[in-house]
Amino acid sequence: MKIRLVAVLPVLSLACVGLTGCDSKAGTAAVVSGHKISETQLSSYLRPDAPPVRSSDGSSSIAAKTFALQYLVQNEVFSALLAANGSPVTEADLATAKTSVLHGGDEQVLTDQITKAGFTSKFEPVVLRNHELLTILQAKLTSNQQATAAIAKLRQGVSISPRYGSWNQQSLSLVGVGKKQLPSVLSFEGTLPGDVKLPTQQ
Repeated sequence: MKIRLVAVLPVLSLACVGLTGCDSKAGTAAVVSGHKISETQLSSYLRPDAPPVRSSDGSSSIAAKTFALQYLVQNEVFSALLAANGSPVTEADLATAKTSVLHGGDEQVLTDQITKAGFTSKFEPVVLRNHELLTILQAKLTSNQQATAAIAKLRQGVSISPRYGSWNQQSLSLVGVGKKQLPSVLSFEGTLPGDVKLPTQQ
């Protein structure tokens, strides 16, 4: 069993009010609407010798810490998006989404995949929650119009330490992370910032 991310509705990438690029506080990896993600917390999700997360074809890689940070920030933003629109995530929602995400498989399989990639078992619930939240968003926001209205109600500030880059408000992900940077066990069905091709200047 290999978990695949559910593609977010395209319009969810249009905007996320209040997103900013960096945070200079010592010991802080990111701040999401006042909630601090510390360097210590971030480090606890990977082994000290964790290698860069390599793409499935081996052509590129991304630092394990940066990869983990994206999941942590997204989980805060996705939950806030649902809450801002009168649909706070419930245990029933998560249970239903979990069944869908795991396709009836054993959660230990996902844990094994994650630890093999250099992360600790503590990171497994983070990855699973990310998939669950995306599944819930897909179920609740079934049209571009609904998604646009939902984002208009969101007031979520994201500040990223410069050492990890910046937050892309159009894709709700860290700048520079493309599908080639994702390992096969954590692939993404959609377009990420690193995959966007800009038009050439005439």
